[in-house]
Amino acid sequence: MIKAKIGKCVDCSKESRLTAARCQYCYWKHRKDVKKSKIVDSGITIAKKQAKPIRFLSKKRAAQNVLYLKKRRIFMEQNNTCKARLSGCTYWSTDVHHPQGRMGGLLTDESKFIALCRNCHNFIEENPNFAKENGFSISRI
Repeated sequence: MIKAKIGKCVDCSKESRLTAARCQYCYWKHRKDVKKSKIVDSGITIAKKQAKPIRFLSKKRAAQNVLYLKKRRIFMEQNNTCKARLSGCTYWSTDVHHPQGRMGGLLTDESKFIALCRNCHNFIEENPNFAKENGFSISRI
């Protein structure tokens, strides 16, 4: 291990460990002044690198969504009536329900799609026990 140099600071004459002939406080104060003078001398303001924004969707999920929208459109044309027919049903399907969820390949697996109206879909999502008992929801395990 390198032994730290001990001596007098060139700015404040305090006896301490030295970095570039200055105590730690004076060293960082000096570095701050040097940075300011470089910006003023050159007349150019140095812009910090802007951080890349975090993507809302991964590239993989975005590609899955494109495929899903195509499959959903075709599925909804072929299945235009609600399959649940619960109280408050509007008869015409507007939503695609995913009984096992939408993780991974389940998002685009048409064998797992159920066409529902908005009222029935809301009821099924809000009442998971009812949905499992009546086959509208399947365990993910």
